[in-house]
Amino acid sequence: MVKIIGLDPGISKTGWAVINLSGKSNVEFLGSNTISTDCRLSIGERLRIVFEQLKEVISLYSPSEAAVEKIFVNKNPKSSLTLGYARGVVILALEMTELTVNEYDANYVKKSITGNGHADKDQVVFMVKQIVKNLNIKCHHAADALAVAICHAYMKGSDFIK
Repeated sequence: MVKIIGLDPGISKTGWAVINLSGKSNVEFLGSNTISTDCRLSIGERLRIVFEQLKEVISLYSPSEAAVEKIFVNKNPKSSLTLGYARGVVILALEMTELTVNEYDANYVKKSITGNGHADKDQVVFMVKQIVKNLNIKCHHAADALAVAICHAYMKGSDFIK
């Protein structure tokens, strides 16, 4: 059995989701949520919140593998930079807990989940709900994180939703 944490980093909202993968055909949803920060706080305070809350999630679920969505270059350089900061903190938290970081492009994740690398967020949420039955996930960031975890399971050679 492999426990995978998927992460969708962001400075305002960092989505996370944890699944168990057993054999080649069984995925079990364990939990998901979003780490949110207040835009009125300094960048350093916001990064500290993401780091500390993610460490708590890792401690609670004890994943054996981690998958993180890669950064994409935004039209706004400041947005790309702050996203990079958040990604760096996420990767640091994973490394500090000795988890190997597996990174996936957003388009690759979308294609592996929906068959379309340019799928919108609603399509990703819909397909994630088809893959993981009885899922009550409302936040796009948590759904994106779950999609990253499932994508990583695919890369491990699993065929549980093919």
